[in-house]
Amino acid sequence: MKKRLVKTLMAAALAVSLITGCSSSGAGNQGQSSSGGSSGSDGDEVVFTIGFGTEPPSMDPKDFNTSACTLISYDCYDTLLNFSMDGLDVEPCLAESWEQVDDTTYTYKIREGVKFSDGNDMTMDDVLYSMERVTNEAYSMSYLFNSVDYWEADPDTWTLTVHLKQPDATWKYVPATSPCTVVEKAVVEAEGDNYGQINGSCVGTGPYMLESWDSGSEIVTVKNPYYWNDPDSLDVDKVVYEVIADDTSRALAAQSGQIDYTRGLTSATLPTYESCKNMTITNYDATTTSFLAFNTARAPFDDVNARKAVAYCIDKSALTSLIGGKYSKEQGAFILPRSMFLLDEDAWNEANDTLESYQQDYTKAAEALAASNSPDGFEFNMYTTPTYKAGCEAIQSMIKESGLPITMNIVEIQNSDSFSIRYGYTTDENGYRVYDMLYTGWVSDWLDPTGYMRNMLWGGSNYQGGANYAAYTNEEFDSLLDQSYLETDDQVRSDLMLQAMKIAVDDCPYVTLYETNDTYIINDRFDYEEGPNFFWNFSVANVHLK
Repeated sequence: MKKRLVKTLMAAALAVSLITGCSSSGAGNQGQSSSGGSSGSDGDEVVFTIGFGTEPPSMDPKDFNTSACTLISYDCYDTLLNFSMDGLDVEPCLAESWEQVDDTTYTYKIREGVKFSDGNDMTMDDVLYSMERVTNEAYSMSYLFNSVDYWEADPDTWTLTVHLKQPDATWKYVPATSPCTVVEKAVVEAEGDNYGQINGSCVGTGPYMLESWDSGSEIVTVKNPYYWNDPDSLDVDKVVYEVIADDTSRALAAQSGQIDYTRGLTSATLPTYESCKNMTITNYDATTTSFLAFNTARAPFDDVNARKAVAYCIDKSALTSLIGGKYSKEQGAFILPRSMFLLDEDAWNEANDTLESYQQDYTKAAEALAASNSPDGFEFNMYTTPTYKAGCEAIQSMIKESGLPITMNIVEIQNSDSFSIRYGYTTDENGYRVYDMLYTGWVSDWLDPTGYMRNMLWGGSNYQGGANYAAYTNEEFDSLLDQSYLETDDQVRSDLMLQAMKIAVDDCPYVTLYETNDTYIINDRFDYEEGPNFFWNFSVANVHLK
């Protein structure tokens, strides 16, 4: 199959169960699906209907960094490699084999005879263009390619080679992530910025291709007739993605049988999902967390004591129950979840449990405020999407109950605006991220701790399009993390990363809240499993009729 989905992180039980193509130019709003949201089959045609909260920013791999892209766009493309079933290794896809030549050189033997969904042959020129495109330009996932010096391709041997600037212990995972998908060079260059947009094209080598995109309503994909990897194994003929922004409405759609699959089973909607007949909820340990990000680049939270004053006001246990819900657990000191403590589990668990985790303590909050640059108090804004609004209101109440002269104002943003704000494309008059504080979450790129540390805490990710939501920079932290990338001994890497994490915990750029099992609900007519790397590996190609 195209994308073999990870089962569970460490053989975690699949218990009863949440969280975050390919047509010619101008497909856009044309050809709306007539499925009417019905699940199952239309005559002999098997239709699988997915409910999701927001549209992808585009169908272009350069923009693939949201769950909406995971559920919709990935099936229109193939990556160089796929993650293995346990999520700890990689397996062939468009690259049928690969070799690490030395510490900084990797070669990939590219599969011959692959066609794009428009019927054109995939060439090595397409492969090289695709890799250079996401490496050299400032896209949302460019941080994955910081170690790359240059790529080269040999069309005679169908070999792709990447040369790194320095050794990188995590590079082996990168070719399995969505930016390493292959696009058709001629199509992308012809359409420019319109490629992947609602009125543009989406041409890939994946199992499905775009049929229609009705903005704000639904996106429809159908089987790619040129799919290279056992097309007869695809049980689902058509996939209908229904845009249902409201969590409650999406739960009611599942209850009524309008959709066959969805994620994001919030604590408020879980009872509705649990009442669904002929549907099964599944949950498993994952790499998902929710947290608060301080904007450390501007006042008031460029002051560590101001950050700690707010952190000590927050009852993490209450938020875990209120927002995280049944399938979540309170976090300790570290922003990454316990499921990722794989290098030295005992040492990471001990540090996570013993370092300062900023439990609610109004006395400590008052002491931190007195030591801050604003001892008489301050005002700040908290940005949030509707998903986290109830949590923000709870935090607002907790701060008021402290009696401290700290005022928090809630700014609710729509899901459609979240990407631009989180990744720093929306800024204030000084070029800083527009929020003082942000309630959000993250899903790791892979199971190595760097999947959080490199993105959320490393100074190099503090750029427009980067995932360093706290705009956090600490030279000592960066040095330790950089050094860990050069090491091949996992114990040495673990020790360096633990030292770095202790620095970050003391600096308090984030307030850790809760880690959440990934949970989904699916119609009992279908058989499907997923796991901790769902963010990269979701594929309807793995959905089968029972």
